[in-house]
Amino acid sequence: MSIPVFVGSAFVAGYPEGGGAFWVPLQWLLGLRAHGIDAWWLECLWTQGDPARDRARIAAFLRATARLGVGDRVALLYLPEGGRDDPPRRVEHLGLEAAGLEARARDGVLLNLAHGVTPPLRAGFARTALFDIDPGPFQIWARQVDLGVGRHDVHLTLGWNLGAADCPVALGGVRWERLWPAVHLEAWPDRAAEGAGGRWTTVTQWWNEQAAWDGDDCYDCSKRSGFLNVLELPARTGLPLELAVNLHPGEREDRALLLRHGWRLADPARVAGSPEDFRRYVQGSRGELSAAKPAYVKARSGWLSDRTVAYLASGRPCVVEDTGAGRHLPASPGLRFWRDLDEAVEALREVERDLPRAARAARELAEEVFSTRAQVPRLLAALGL
Repeated sequence: MSIPVFVGSAFVAGYPEGGGAFWVPLQWLLGLRAHGIDAWWLECLWTQGDPARDRARIAAFLRATARLGVGDRVALLYLPEGGRDDPPRRVEHLGLEAAGLEARARDGVLLNLAHGVTPPLRAGFARTALFDIDPGPFQIWARQVDLGVGRHDVHLTLGWNLGAADCPVALGGVRWERLWPAVHLEAWPDRAAEGAGGRWTTVTQWWNEQAAWDGDDCYDCSKRSGFLNVLELPARTGLPLELAVNLHPGEREDRALLLRHGWRLADPARVAGSPEDFRRYVQGSRGELSAAKPAYVKARSGWLSDRTVAYLASGRPCVVEDTGAGRHLPASPGLRFWRDLDEAVEALREVERDLPRAARAARELAEEVFSTRAQVPRLLAALGL
């Protein structure tokens, strides 16, 4: 019998309209199970102050995981009183019952995504691994508040360029094991042979209240400024470029600005509001064109999006902003990096010159590097399994 591994998160059940968020823990869950691991999804949900709304979110999460075929592998912890920083007063267990979780945790390993599982909730696990999915900002925040760095047995990161000479973020002597975001190929069929979709797309937030401050140095976590740096892309390329972006009613000026420069806009709640809708939107695209958070660019952390690897697995080429990740990957016509407007224009034109070749190369890169077949053995080695 294999040692149980729990993929822990706290960012899915509280945001059920974010279809892409489901896939972050789900890819690892599916990949671990395919490798014969007794894998579970441990999701934490703290009350947001409205019990009826909390219950609606719980129901939506449980329905979605059931549709995805993993409903029997879920341990949902609902904390109806207090917040993340408060000692848990009461924990309600949904899915896997409390006794079952406790029994498995005694010999089990917790893969703690983004420090979602707080110390009292992870205390029963034999081993814990912190998995940083915001490389650069995370290391800065961890020097200012307790994000579990140094309090886990293993430290994992998506930041392949952390510690490099051009990365200004101090690591404080912590040994970070590198992984790429993973994609479970069996859940993401290859669409390269079906031909290109109609438009280049991405799914993104616009504003983010988070920023990392390293002294007086600000690392901006909003996508807005990244996209504004390439505002002229539609006009310069003549290509249909679409953002499924959270633009709120009060952001009329930004909406008008994007439309005036030729960007197409879609409502992410409509086109990617469930995990299945997110997958359809990605697979129906021509490819992905995306900026990165300025914080990742400034930190030169080597971050790459889990969303991007889903496009690649779908046989959809990607043209994305450079964060230092490219130097750690094999060169591929299916994945191009840009640093400014001119490079983004040229990268898109280069992919469009032979789109079928780029589509095939995108899938091949996903198979070689980002698939759970490639990444799960690295994870298991890092966990000592």
